[in-house]
Amino acid sequence: MQYITKLKLAAIHQLCDQEDKSTEFMLQLMQDVCKVDLDCVLSYMNLSSEEHEKLFTQVMSFCEMFNILEQHPFIDL
Repeated sequence: MQYITKLKLAAIHQLCDQEDKSTEFMLQLMQDVCKVDLDCVLSYMNLSSEEHEKLFTQVMSFCEMFNILEQHPFIDL
C-alpha cells in the first residue's frame, strides 16, 4: 500500500473517531473516499498502534499547516 493511501485512511480514521461513527460506517467511507477495496482497508487497520500514531501525527501536522496557510493574508485558498 502506498504511503499516501495510509495517510488518507488515517485521516478518515481520525475523523470517524472524533465524530463517533460506527466501524461499519468508517470502513465503507475509507473504501469510497480512498478508492480502495476492503482488503486494503483491513491491511491498514492491522497496522501496529505505533504506525497508526505516526500517521495520525503526520495528518494533524498537515492540517495545522493548512490552517496556518488559510489565515495567511497573501494566500487566497
